[in-house]
Amino acid sequence: MSISKNKKIPLWLPYTFQIEVKKNIVTFQYKGGKYTANIKNILSIMLYGGTCDLSENFLQLCAKYGVPICLHRRTMSNAVWITPSVKTSAKDDILSKQISFRNNEKKRVHIAKKILQAKFKSMSWLVSYPMLFDGKRYSIKQMVNIEAQHAKVYWKKYYKILGYSGYSRRGGANTIKSILDAVSKLISGITLRYIIYHRMSPYHGFLHIPTDYPSLVYDLMEPYRGNIEKIVFNTIQQAKSEKVEEKDFLARCIIAVEDYLDSNLYTNTTRQIVTFQELLHGSVLSLRSYLQGISRQFIVPIPGKPNGCRPVKVGYKLYGRTAGPTDFWSVAKNVSNTHEKQMASK
Repeated sequence: MSISKNKKIPLWLPYTFQIEVKKNIVTFQYKGGKYTANIKNILSIMLYGGTCDLSENFLQLCAKYGVPICLHRRTMSNAVWITPSVKTSAKDDILSKQISFRNNEKKRVHIAKKILQAKFKSMSWLVSYPMLFDGKRYSIKQMVNIEAQHAKVYWKKYYKILGYSGYSRRGGANTIKSILDAVSKLISGITLRYIIYHRMSPYHGFLHIPTDYPSLVYDLMEPYRGNIEKIVFNTIQQAKSEKVEEKDFLARCIIAVEDYLDSNLYTNTTRQIVTFQELLHGSVLSLRSYLQGISRQFIVPIPGKPNGCRPVKVGYKLYGRTAGPTDFWSVAKNVSNTHEKQMASK
């Protein structure tokens, strides 16, 4: 593994048996290799499968630089999260605003609906958008019920096309479920890091309400689930066509998702070319902008196509390429078409 000098990346380390710390440098020895990096270049860490004891030095270093750790196994229904404490100040007390908005039914409904609208769009490569969802005011409970019915159709079709009709997303353990769970933990670690960085509580969500797990993390992942699941879908289809053993599917899917995180796409929300990983950051920036009153609505950045319309006032910018005196629009169109083909192929 190698990274550019200033790029932060998420780590997925299977069966880690040794972790060494020397100042800011961490060395992981795991099944399949060895990886050394400066903690400043690590976005999040997912330790998959049996893992060695975590030393105090390692945990303190991760806490100091705000790096969340996720421990996950195929046999675990819930992952173990080790996160830095949430910090705030009177000058920039975003946490109080987050809880205040969460307790305001109207604002909570607004945020939940925007999340689900984006989620349904990301899943439209396989199942049509539920058109009635936009034409009526719903309570959180009603929206969750609509989402559950939509998901039931989506997963039935997902498993059937892949050739696993006897299994389901919510049922007992199966190969596809284990892969999707592992990928979800990888993405949630990235999202958690951004939430912590912007001083919000990962445990106070708007769509997912419980506070005994990082519910806000899963809220802000929802808009992009369909995109990630499509990458897993494509990878498994290709692996099956090449007669790859099922035990090797997970490693292939993780690599494919990591590549997708670094792939470029166009988002019309901010009129930028960005990496998919930056969209995950964008969902946090969007919520922060809404909580601070900078933007009047919670506007989630999603993949799109250049449309020439007036720019949307969202109150934030992503880290990426912005229109200027270059061939931006030509590049944006090509990037958008490439992503659209990736999401359309079955």
